[in-house]
Order: sequence, then structure tokens, then C-alpha cells
Amino acid sequence: MNLHELRAEQQTKAVEARKLYRRITDTTPEKEARAIEREFDLLMAEHEALQGQIEEARDNHGDPRRPRGSEGEARGVDEVRASDEHSRVFNSWLRTPLSSRASAELTAAETRAATSLTGPAGGYVVPALIGTPLMQRARDANPFRDLIRVTMVDSADVSFPLSNSDAASGWVGEADTRTATAEATLDSKVPTFGTCYSYVSMTEELSHDSMIDVGDWFMEEAGKALGEAELTAIVSGDGSDKPTGLLNVTPESGADGTRTADAFKYIASGDAAAILPDSILSTIYDLKAGYRQSGRWVMNSATAGAVRKLKDGDGRYLWTDGLSMGQPATLAGYPVTIAESMPDIAADEHPIAFGDWSRAYVLAQREGMSVSVDNNITTPGFIKFYIRYRIGGCVYDENAVRFIKVATA
Repeated sequence: MNLHELRAEQQTKAVEARKLYRRITDTTPEKEARAIEREFDLLMAEHEALQGQIEEARDNHGDPRRPRGSEGEARGVDEVRASDEHSRVFNSWLRTPLSSRASAELTAAETRAATSLTGPAGGYVVPALIGTPLMQRARDANPFRDLIRVTMVDSADVSFPLSNSDAASGWVGEADTRTATAEATLDSKVPTFGTCYSYVSMTEELSHDSMIDVGDWFMEEAGKALGEAELTAIVSGDGSDKPTGLLNVTPESGADGTRTADAFKYIASGDAAAILPDSILSTIYDLKAGYRQSGRWVMNSATAGAVRKLKDGDGRYLWTDGLSMGQPATLAGYPVTIAESMPDIAADEHPIAFGDWSRAYVLAQREGMSVSVDNNITTPGFIKFYIRYRIGGCVYDENAVRFIKVATA
């Protein structure tokens, strides 16, 4: 059969399988239901086999996007094909996660792709062709990923050195004796790690519907869930089996170099229940120029709704909406990022922050994301996937950001 005929046959098998599955109801005798399930499994096995033939037909037909040439280039093609194969069988496994055949094919594909094989008990590795766009969706849900420093690490035993910028200096004449000055000191910033995880679920009918791109569904749902979990941890994580958040140590009013370790400085809003315009300007210019030049505001939507109404002494709004689609709004000339896990405006809360976020916080991610099936049948009719990866985070430079505290002083 040609490629068109293979696709048509695969679609026919999918339709037959859906019709067969719908025959099972609450009143279907158990013996009959088991027979229908066996017939259904055979149809899905044929569906998967046809998918393999489709992929083979594509390869034989040729793909102009694939590189050709020397033996070295050919090895690159093999790597691409291995990655494609890994993604294909991973998608197939998502559709039928309890199928022994699908599990065996995925295990074999992971071995060929030279991934970190973990097997069904520890979860299967998410292939790069799915994992990369999945993390892009996580970034969409967690805007801090575009602001802070994100680094990949091989172990949770990692620390990041930070200079205290306290090296001494002096002046001498041309022939004067140079005496030694105090050397700069370093702090060691150590991220706390935990497993960021999420459960996503879909109905059995959705998994069997060949018209649904189950891989894209997985990327969308898992990316959103993981991004939201990261966002909450970066803002308020307590460091217990999770990243240590920005507000884990309560901001203080002291000058740089005098506060508790990891405590950011706060500027009082001037009101016990609201944000006043003067606190916006005070926050900007309380920050040192080196941090201020890369400054960016962060707040949630509710806070932004209140702040965009603020005016200066001449009656001009401090908030300016972006001039074109995709451009951020600005507050007193600096861009604004909306992060929904930031606190709301309330007494003694810290709803607004401003500064150089690439210096303020570091997120360390260990490579590798895995997924397995929760087959406890806790919710009949639904398939649950358990996705997780190791991630750590900590405050890096507490002098790089200022928070506004809702208080009179």
C-alpha cells in the first residue's frame, strides 16, 4: 500500500476501535466485556503497526529537510531518526500506556536513542522533540524563567559563588610603595532541590481518538502545570524539598550589606492598605545604578489593575501600555512582567518587586524529565500521567531587587 492507503487503513482501524469500545457499558456482562477488550487490543495493535509502516514509507519516500552526504552526516541522520522514532513510540505509549507492546517498543527506542533508560517502574524519559516544546509551555506559565538565571546541572550538590564586592583599593604616587589591600570575599549560594511534578489526565476515549494529537495535548497540559508549580516555588518556596523562594526570608528595611542573608530590601508603600505613587519612584532610585539599568517590575494581575491607575504630581499616569502586540507595559519607564503567584495588595504584604532578576535569583535544573502512569484506577475512565524532574533554586544576590511593602513605614 502507498502512504495514502496506509493512512486510510489506519483511520479505519481507529474508527472500528472506537465503535467497539463504546459497546462496553455498565450492564455489559464481564465475560463479554473481556472479549470486547481483547478484540479492541488487537485493533489497536494493528493501528500501531500501520503507524510503523507509515513512518517507513515516509523514510523511503525521502524527506528533503534531512541532511545527506558523507558518512559523518549519515550518522547525524541516524541520530535524528532515532529521536523521531523515540517520539513516535512515546506518543503511541501515551495512547495505550498499559499495553505491554507499547511499553516494550518505548524501552527499545530509548535504548537506541541512548537516553537515560529508567523503565516502567521509574518512568520513561520524555523525548527531546516533546520535552523541549513542553518546557517552552512551562516558560509561558512561569514568566520568571525568562527573567532569572536558569542553568542546567549534573548534580544537586552544586553551589554558586557570589562576590560581596568588598575589595579595598587605594591611591599612591608614581614611586610610592604599594601596600596590600583587603581581598574581596565570596559567599556561596546553594540552591535547595526538590522534585517538581504534576499529574495530568485524559479520558480513555480521548486516548483512542486518532484525530487528537496526544503528544501536543501532553505538552500543553504538562507544560502549564509544571510552569505554575515552578512559579509558586520561585516566589514563596520554603526550601523544603523545593526551591527556596524570593520571599522565604521576609524583606527588611536595612541598607545593603546589613540585612539578614537572602533578605531583600523593602520600600514602604506609604499607606497601610494601598500603593502610593511616590513609593514607585522611591523603589527605582533606591536600587544601585548597575542593577537599575536592567530593572523590570514584577506583580500579579490584580496589583497591575490597581497600579495602572496611579498618577504623578502633574496628573500623568505612571503606567503606559505597550504600543504593539507582544510589547510589555511600562511603569515609570521600566517594563512590567505579570506573575500571578506574587502576593495581592494587602497590609504588610510585598506585592511589587523591581530590579535585575538575572542577578537576583538562580534556578538550577537537572537534565531529564520522566513520566509514568498512575494505574491505580482512582478515577475510572481516566488515564493519569505522572510527570516529574529535579529542580532547585535560591536567592543569588539580594541587593539586585527591591520589594514594595504595603505599610506606612
